[in-house]
Amino acid sequence: MDRDIPLPAPVRFDITAFREPETPEGREWWLSMGNGGYLSGTLLHSLSRSYHGLGILATAPPVGRTLHWVKWDGWIEDGESRIPLTSNHWGDLSWDPRGFLYLVSFFLEGRMPVWQYRWKNRLLTVRVWYDSALRGTVLSFLHDSPDSLELALNFYVNYRDHHGIIQGDPPEASCRVEEETGYLSIGGISSAVRVPKGSLSVNRSVVRNFFYSRERERGLADRENHLLAFSARISLHSGQEAGVLWTETSSGRDMPSLKRNWTSLSRQAFLEREETLLKTARGRHPCLESLPDWVHALILAADSFIVDRPSPAGAESSKTVIAGYPWFGDWGRDTMIALPGLLLGTGRWNDARSILLFFAGKLKDGILPNYFPEDGSDPLYNTADASLWFVRACHLYGRSTRDYAALRLLYPSLLSVMEAYRSGTLFGIRVDPSDGLVQTGSSDLPLTWMDARIDGRAVTRRHGKPVELSALWFGALASMTWIAGRLREDSTVFQMEQEKTRSGFRKFVREDGHGLHDVLEGDPAEINAIRPNQILALSCAEGLLDAREEISVLETVTNHLLTPFGLRSLSRTDSRYQGTYAGPPSARDNAYHQGTVWAWLLGHFAMASFRHSGNIDAILSLFDGLKSHLGEAGLGSISEVFDGDPPHLPRGCPLQAWSVGCTLESILHILEGPLSGTRS
Repeated sequence: MDRDIPLPAPVRFDITAFREPETPEGREWWLSMGNGGYLSGTLLHSLSRSYHGLGILATAPPVGRTLHWVKWDGWIEDGESRIPLTSNHWGDLSWDPRGFLYLVSFFLEGRMPVWQYRWKNRLLTVRVWYDSALRGTVLSFLHDSPDSLELALNFYVNYRDHHGIIQGDPPEASCRVEEETGYLSIGGISSAVRVPKGSLSVNRSVVRNFFYSRERERGLADRENHLLAFSARISLHSGQEAGVLWTETSSGRDMPSLKRNWTSLSRQAFLEREETLLKTARGRHPCLESLPDWVHALILAADSFIVDRPSPAGAESSKTVIAGYPWFGDWGRDTMIALPGLLLGTGRWNDARSILLFFAGKLKDGILPNYFPEDGSDPLYNTADASLWFVRACHLYGRSTRDYAALRLLYPSLLSVMEAYRSGTLFGIRVDPSDGLVQTGSSDLPLTWMDARIDGRAVTRRHGKPVELSALWFGALASMTWIAGRLREDSTVFQMEQEKTRSGFRKFVREDGHGLHDVLEGDPAEINAIRPNQILALSCAEGLLDAREEISVLETVTNHLLTPFGLRSLSRTDSRYQGTYAGPPSARDNAYHQGTVWAWLLGHFAMASFRHSGNIDAILSLFDGLKSHLGEAGLGSISEVFDGDPPHLPRGCPLQAWSVGCTLESILHILEGPLSGTRS
């Protein structure tokens, strides 16, 4: 299929990658359904996480995510032999079947995973994608043999929250077949599997002891049983693409009708949408045309996090951001940090507008929601910085779009944020009138992004005056000055407060020349901790420090925190440093912000460094590690965190919104300024 814009192909593995199963099983593909649900799996079609499945459905979009369509198994039957296509890893650590022995290549076509199998002189291509129009997962098969062949397929299902492994057998299920369609009801979900060029039969049996190697690494339950619900047979002819479609029918909607060549039409529609995403980004930012494939891959990766948020009848449709797959849902701080890159950097201005307006309507006493619980309960507001990131995001939106009508709608909310910080608000968050610095009043509840807790106690005790809060406040005052000027409002008070904060911020400058103190007036152990939060005083608060002080920050961060994949959360010289993010939950929580590398901070380091370097090639080379990482964990995307110690193994969520967003934002910042955009 010829394309105006070739789709990026940042990930490809050949036959040598599949000799031993353990390494390819650690490489994972992920696809978003666009409503909070997702598809995921390994290169081998095995299940290495409890979150892997061909249909994790958002039953209360964008949350309520429920594992339903688990996996498929398949064999080629050509009259002479039976060739396995899939692999399973079992509780006794054995592998059966061993389809990886016939796998000769895997690659991403855009974001679509593609497998190729060779036996004798024949080649079979398998693809998986999600079709939003058909509301279902598609599994397709295409082969080049002159002779027809038979495919034998098994389809597994379950019903549970995507966070919780069932101890025991799956719930009882009702299964029936009518012609080419199998109907399933299990738990609270009804669905159908359709095999238009094949036959289906009910095969209701529990298959036990699937092994989740990644869950064992995390110190969690690592085995589960799934229901084999249906078996199918497909006669496959040369050059004719055959497909299987899983659709969710609980909503009572009619089953979609399928044309004779529905599989190829569906695949073409998926790939055309990928092309449209690239065209939109390049239309807003022409500099993207000359950038390499891996950057274009991140434009597509950004789309995975941007999902629909249901709106009341008659209301304008809205979007939200999933902070990371598979663990995170809808987080305010993450959304605002990621938004400039995810949405402005990809040219999705209308979506950015809807998100900003939605969050503006959710402010409480000037504080942005930190988290929307997955159980649908009221949002939590335990954050001291999300509102300041919101002000920054609104400013960058205005710079990119010149949409002053939207800024006018947002302006009362922005003023409420500034007034709340001045007069004091939830959790003792306020600007100290004596020095213009932001302080928090709780010593037990973590309110910054370093928010890990063990048994309810903060691991990183950053109460008092954390450095990035005052830097973000200074940046917010600058943002409000710019916004007020565009709206012809008086900005005098913002400029006056900026000068007070600039003067008060001198307290953070360390006399020993090692950059900035991390916290003032808080836990004594944190005052001189060398952490990456100081880099935000350069990337988000231009003009807050003088050139000499900025260079001191850059040198300190470079010497203590910089890695090829991001910034460490604590210097290796600190006695509390944890160099590996692994093991059971308590071990991971203890390391989360005590040395673990965070990818989102690399973009802010790059933006800060560029102001002093001016060497575009040198600054862009900072991302060489992330470029290589696209083929390492969550394929085509960027992980949440990495070990602090070499070789810096990827950890945490294999796809993280702010890791992708901040990388895109910084690349565009370096090439064209602070997301100035191109008006259309």
